[in-house]
Order: sequence, then structure tokens, then C-alpha cells
Amino acid sequence: MSLSATLSSTTRALRNGLIVAACCTSLGLAHAEGSDVGAEAQAQVVVAMKSDAVYGQAADLVTTGVGLLLGAAEANPLGILSLGFKAMAYKQIKESPPVEQPRMWSMYGALGWGAAANNLCVIAAIATGGGAAVLCPLIGLGAGMGSWNADAKKRDEATFAAICKEGKVKNRELVCIYNGANT
Repeated sequence: MSLSATLSSTTRALRNGLIVAACCTSLGLAHAEGSDVGAEAQAQVVVAMKSDAVYGQAADLVTTGVGLLLGAAEANPLGILSLGFKAMAYKQIKESPPVEQPRMWSMYGALGWGAAANNLCVIAAIATGGGAAVLCPLIGLGAGMGSWNADAKKRDEATFAAICKEGKVKNRELVCIYNGANT
């Protein structure tokens, strides 16, 4: 086997390994915080939502890197500047009032998971040589919306708990009963 054939074979193996690693990492992270917290405190729900949001952003970064290594072009016009925006958004959410954090973490996560799904679709299109990449933005949008919708109950319960906690500061006798959404 010639040196160029060996390098080509090694490059293919590395590329396929990166694809598998990106897919497994992203899919594993997607389920890492997916458990139902149930009756645990609002703070723990927010921590879980924060973790899921951070994992979504990390999955976006990893899959973007893998896609770029495989030859995909960055479609985000902000490119590397988006890293700074991600960091500023993270800081802003952490410093936001507790009542606002569940919705903001959910949105931050939905954006990350949607972008990661889009990236995985692009990676799959590159790996298979297929033209399905035109569908990737729709797949990313669907994944982001799915993530947002999946968090709805946790987001609403955590927001209600934060409002109740603020109310109890003013009135220790306040009794809060969450009945779910009235829609």
C-alpha cells in the first residue's frame, strides 16, 4: 500500500470516527438531563434546564467543528463571533431574575439543540455524498421546536415556583397551588 493510499485510508477512518463521535456525543448529551425532576425544588429544575441548555450549545459547537473538518461551509454569517454571543447570553441568563431563567434556559437550549441537529444532518449528507443537506435547516428547526416544547411543563412549573417564592417573601402565609396550564 502506498503512502498516499495509507493517508487516504487514515483520513477516511478519522473522518468516520469523528462523525460517529459527534453523533454519539450529541445524542448522549441530549438524553443526559432528560429525566423528569417531578416534585424536586424549583432550583433543581432550573439547574437541570441550565445543564441541558449548555449541553445543547456544546453539541452545536462539537458538530460545527466536525462539519468544518469535513469540508462544510459555515452558514452562520456571524461565524466565530457567535461564540462570544453564546458566552454573553449564558452570562445574561445566569444574572437574570429567577422568574425569567426557566424560559431563557429553555430557549438557549432549543437554539443549541436545533443547530446541532442541523449540523448532524449536514455531516450525514457529507458522509453519504447525498444532496439531503437542503433539508437540514428544516430538521434543525424541528429539533429546536421539539426541545422547546418538551421543556414546556418544567419551564412553567419552575416559573410558577419562582413567582411563589417571591410572593412568600412578602407574605409568609401565602399558599401556592400549581394547577398546570389553563389552555
